[in-house]
Amino acid sequence: MINKFFSKGFTLVELMIVVAIIAILSAVALPSYRIYVEKANLAEASTTLTNLSQKIAERKLQLFNGSFVQNDLSAIVEQQVSSSNKYTVGGKCQSAADCSTYYLYAEPKNSSNLKKSVWMGSNKGLYICDISSVKDIDDAANSTSCTKQ
Repeated sequence: MINKFFSKGFTLVELMIVVAIIAILSAVALPSYRIYVEKANLAEASTTLTNLSQKIAERKLQLFNGSFVQNDLSAIVEQQVSSSNKYTVGGKCQSAADCSTYYLYAEPKNSSNLKKSVWMGSNKGLYICDISSVKDIDDAANSTSCTKQ
């Protein structure tokens, strides 16, 4: 005798179990993915600031006895930084007359959903800051929200 209730599909319970397993896996994987994406973006910003620092050092060597000023710094930043849709990159001289000490920064743009910034001083090193705006920080070593890398 042939069973008339024999079917060739999945039951509702089986489908619900599969959906629950996928939901649990995505709930675990999504935060980890976001952390890795932010680390990759911070690494990219750090590399950009390091490259800028090298270009600035080259320009200072070219000027040797000449003075390196804010306009020189701004021109190098503008030339070297491609338009990034994640970070705003800039630099400031710590003295208005002479730019022998300076700092560079990469701040997340509002549309990027990033929360950390990168700060690099000419003689201070590289810092990752837990705040989104660092362009007004003169010394990240004295900031509680920044950690040296």
